[in-house]
Amino acid sequence: MASRGSRGETSARPPNIVTIVLDAARAKNFSVSGGDQLARTPAIDSLAARGTTFPRAVAAANWTVPSHFSLFTGKYPNVHGVRTFQKVPGLPETTATHLRQAGYETAMFTENLHLAGGYGLEEGVDVLRSRRIGVSREQRTVVNRLSSRVNFAYSAPTRKLISEVPPIVAPLSLLFHSQEVAYKRDVCGQYTLDWFSEWIRQRSTDRPFHAFFNFVDTHDPYDLVANGHRIGVLERIYLTAPRYYMLSVPGFQSHLQWGALLRGYIRSIEEADRKIAQLLATLQENREVDRTLVIVTSDHGQSFGEGGNIFHGCGATDSVTRVPLVVAPPAGMQVPRRVERWVSLCEVDSWIRSAASGLVPFGEDGHAPFPQSARSPSSEVVYCEGGPASDQVRSLTGIGMDQAWNHRLLAAYRGNEKFVVDLDTGEIRRWEGPGDSDQKTPEPLPAASAATVRREVFGPYEVEEANRRARAAGGPAPMDLEIDERLKSWGYD
Repeated sequence: MASRGSRGETSARPPNIVTIVLDAARAKNFSVSGGDQLARTPAIDSLAARGTTFPRAVAAANWTVPSHFSLFTGKYPNVHGVRTFQKVPGLPETTATHLRQAGYETAMFTENLHLAGGYGLEEGVDVLRSRRIGVSREQRTVVNRLSSRVNFAYSAPTRKLISEVPPIVAPLSLLFHSQEVAYKRDVCGQYTLDWFSEWIRQRSTDRPFHAFFNFVDTHDPYDLVANGHRIGVLERIYLTAPRYYMLSVPGFQSHLQWGALLRGYIRSIEEADRKIAQLLATLQENREVDRTLVIVTSDHGQSFGEGGNIFHGCGATDSVTRVPLVVAPPAGMQVPRRVERWVSLCEVDSWIRSAASGLVPFGEDGHAPFPQSARSPSSEVVYCEGGPASDQVRSLTGIGMDQAWNHRLLAAYRGNEKFVVDLDTGEIRRWEGPGDSDQKTPEPLPAASAATVRREVFGPYEVEEANRRARAAGGPAPMDLEIDERLKSWGYD
């Protein structure tokens, strides 16, 4: 394969491209991101040793569906408009669609059912393998109606009772957690790698391929008996309670022993790393590893109490906005060892398109030589939407908008500054200095300063949002009226 040479030099055969998303993997537990409480990730570290690390990578949204759409299209949610469990018209071209038109074979191997849910994430994929297919609009409507009959579990009196007598949450913890564990065990296994191994062995062409993977090992729930540690019965009950109660019951978070949950989380990262090692071994066995560009990242992070935030799909803490990102080139291609600037996952699309054109994916500054399809509205600012996730079983129905994490938030990173605007109240908070902003106290900006920041930092993003809404007037039909109204109350359309 041709080496990098000049920015315009092309190779005879474009590289294969493998993109791996570790669902809900946050940057701060990866050595490649310079974090702490590090997981052992020899496979990822080996990729970093021969490639590029991006310690300041930021997801485009704080939950799966909009973040993957940004990863797959190079566009922020303010452009593609996907923020619910619906397919919207006029979606931008996906990376897979572009690669297929460029002569690539395209495949998706996913443990996350939402990627196979018919929302458009599978556009351009020739081969789709998922143990489960996403719930349809009709099925979800039935689930919504059934769940409405248990709204008492989410009512204010129930929350008040749990606040006064926390152990009363035990039956709900047992019911919901057991279902979540059973589901994760079902979807998270060896079969994804087996599918890929079979697929790559049976290929009868030397065409380059793009294979996308989503592993859910790093998604909750987690093993609470990790590394030989055990916890008490009550502590287990509290840590396995539905996230709804963790967030909405006053004082409930004081009962949560985050250390136990973090140990399980770190172990899950290590399990995912072993899958990556096996995937790389499969490439090696099939003599493809030296001509494959490998990208490892996440769709969003995971919060364990930082700023009162729990898991993901709410809030805009660094723990949920910042993700690991490593790019390892094929043999003979030279890339920088490290890119220090803020990088949005929206840029991955342009790197892949450049590599598929026979060019280096990015230069010393981390920007693609071609095409420039994924620049943010301002080249100096990187954004992450922190609004509440679309909730198909309405477990957040009982939470009022007085909960700040339940507001529509937009985070912006610029230099050594982080800003978060609350789109419901207009309040803007600012963090300054390098490092993890979760460990710092934000500064609420006074009205005059907030107006300037809103215009200069968030203005380009909000203008594009307004333009998209104007173009999308009369958009998709609602899943059902009640759900649609709930989503609209969160600012989704």
